[in-house]
Amino acid sequence: MNIMKARIVWFPEKINVITIDYLANEGKIPWENDHLEQVRNYMKQDGLLFPGVVYAGEIHCGHYRFRVAKEIGYDGIEVYQADDYKDVLSLTKFSELCYKHYKEIKELKYL
Repeated sequence: MNIMKARIVWFPEKINVITIDYLANEGKIPWENDHLEQVRNYMKQDGLLFPGVVYAGEIHCGHYRFRVAKEIGYDGIEVYQADDYKDVLSLTKFSELCYKHYKEIKELKYL
């Protein structure tokens, strides 16, 4: 199985893998093409920076990353396995903050 691994992981004990996005497979995600293109571009440059977030087998953060990984030939991506909805929110906010800082540092050419 070809899994796209995250480059930056802070909580390795929470890492899991997901190979199916049930919401996308059921057509329940209204894809925003501009955002999808942004994710494609950054994943081409940087790969999968941060794991997605899943709870009870469903992706709660990372649908776009999952879709792009599938487009480029991966079977799935690494994700943080949340234990409850509070964990989902915390891990999602943490990932968003980390990505924001990553972009700022990259723009300053420190990476």
